[in-house]
Amino acid sequence: MKVFEPIVIGNLTLKNRLALAPMDTELSGLHGEVTREMRSYYAARAGGGVGLILMEFTAVDETQRLTSPSIYSDRFIAGWATLVDLIHAYGASIILQIAHHGGRALERITGRPPVAPSAIPSPIYPEIPRELTREEIDELIAKFVRAAERAKAAGFDGVEIHAGHGYLIGEFVSPHTNRRTDEFGGSFENRMRFPVEILKGIRASLGQDFVVGFKFSAYEAVEGGIDLELAIKIARYMEAQGVDYLHISVLSFPLPEYRYPSVPPIYTSGPPLVELAAEIKRHVRVPVMTVGGFGELEEAERVLREGCADIVVLGRALIADPHLPRKWRHKELTRPCIRCNRCHIRIMEQKPIRCAVNPEVGREDESFLRTHSPKRIAVIGAGPAGITAALVASRRGHEVHLFERQNCIGGKLTAGSRPLFKHPLQRLLEFWEREIAASDVCLHLGITATPESVAPFEPDLVVLATGGRPRPLPFPADFEAIQAFQQPDLVGDKVLVIGAGMVGCELALYLKRLGKEVLLVDKLPEDRLMADEHYFNRYILLEAIKREGVALHTGVEVELEGREVRVSGTTREVDSVINATGFEPDPNLIRRYRDVFGPERVIAVGDLKKPGNIYTAVQEAYLLASII
Repeated sequence: MKVFEPIVIGNLTLKNRLALAPMDTELSGLHGEVTREMRSYYAARAGGGVGLILMEFTAVDETQRLTSPSIYSDRFIAGWATLVDLIHAYGASIILQIAHHGGRALERITGRPPVAPSAIPSPIYPEIPRELTREEIDELIAKFVRAAERAKAAGFDGVEIHAGHGYLIGEFVSPHTNRRTDEFGGSFENRMRFPVEILKGIRASLGQDFVVGFKFSAYEAVEGGIDLELAIKIARYMEAQGVDYLHISVLSFPLPEYRYPSVPPIYTSGPPLVELAAEIKRHVRVPVMTVGGFGELEEAERVLREGCADIVVLGRALIADPHLPRKWRHKELTRPCIRCNRCHIRIMEQKPIRCAVNPEVGREDESFLRTHSPKRIAVIGAGPAGITAALVASRRGHEVHLFERQNCIGGKLTAGSRPLFKHPLQRLLEFWEREIAASDVCLHLGITATPESVAPFEPDLVVLATGGRPRPLPFPADFEAIQAFQQPDLVGDKVLVIGAGMVGCELALYLKRLGKEVLLVDKLPEDRLMADEHYFNRYILLEAIKREGVALHTGVEVELEGREVRVSGTTREVDSVINATGFEPDPNLIRRYRDVFGPERVIAVGDLKKPGNIYTAVQEAYLLASII
């Protein structure tokens, strides 16, 4: 397969055409130094078979650094060398991304105003930045060059000049952010002068054999930003200046850009940025990298076979499963990324990277110790929390019995995975089935566990992971959301869905695509719907339900008499009423188990303890099981 063919960039030969995306991890130290957690995170991906590690945004300047890794001083070289040696030991190559936050820096973190080519307001800026002086520009060019010299000293195979996502170099390149009238602004050549001078400085110092790549936004979702025509011109110009490869991305953060989301959610079909890379590749000869939402081997292979790009850059897919390349090569089942974007939410909050489906992310250096006091543990409910708790506890040496009333694992996830656009959840359930089958967990399916039926197993600990109960409505509903997902054929043709959270919106879209007339209502105003979800997930889901004809009414109360619904001053008849208002803890269930086993032997996790999502359920269960 072409995915596993080697490729040459500059004088560097990669063992395959899969690269790890340069995603922030928040795993570096206080000053941006390499940490044990950071080494373990990247070593896991290199060990998983990826050909190239593209290191995350690394600051060349101390004064405007946020929480990223650092390369602004020689004191960081030794730490980087330990990471580089580890990556090379696994047979992977590694390139350092050198960057500056520019106008997107936050004064509350740096303690000083952000700087940019021009002092203008922009949707991408948290505040109006200070305009850089001519002398400061020269100093920054020198800092980028010295950063590259340090990268080579540490053993990196090359550097990537980061001109994407509206950061400093991209701010010089883009007509949206560069309004200067000196030699670094105005004409196309003047706007390109800043990255070109950086490139020339690196070449003059390190020669032609050291790999230098160029990442940039081929589309900017702002007024007067880069479009595809300009992107092609940028690509050809930088190729002529001597870069070894082009890494194609977009600027759509933090803007609700639906066409080219930089972190595509589960509701998008296929990697949406490929068309930009494909068009640019038609105009250049250097290798082109494409990124954004890859999760299937077939997707990556097709893009390479059709000549849309030369290297596929994997981000969240390698967070979810660091061994993805190896598993693809050997046709093994992979742990899929479900594109919930919880990893990205964590990073935007300046918190260490975590994952909804792989709780070991960011904790790769933590080894599970076998327990010295094995227990018999009963886990009630085989949803995400129950599965995670059971697998981790079993791995630590406990005897685990996992009870599920359905004839399959998954809990509420089984129903929620039914829509076609939730296909990654079906793959996740398949992965978990394989994990349980390969473990020592004793799985009991089709059994409605009760305190009395569990008691004969004489558990030392009972983990309740049954999920919460539906929040009640002031009037009767025909279906709960889970029932509607499971048996949509029983739902009438005219449907009222109450609750426009993530579950309600997904259900409304699912039923609409099945041909039903759907009315979706919520008492919250639209700007507060799904407020805790990732902005791309929220915007794109809301856009989809509106585009496909779901009647959405927000900030309203519903009145129901028989089959007549009154909302927003109008009355209409419905065939089915569905409760999608969410879940709440069930203290009665917890009390029943504690009455039999005692409070100290019963622990509630997941929605039964506090309503959340897959991410919160998995993380909580993982931490619990790791200390039992």
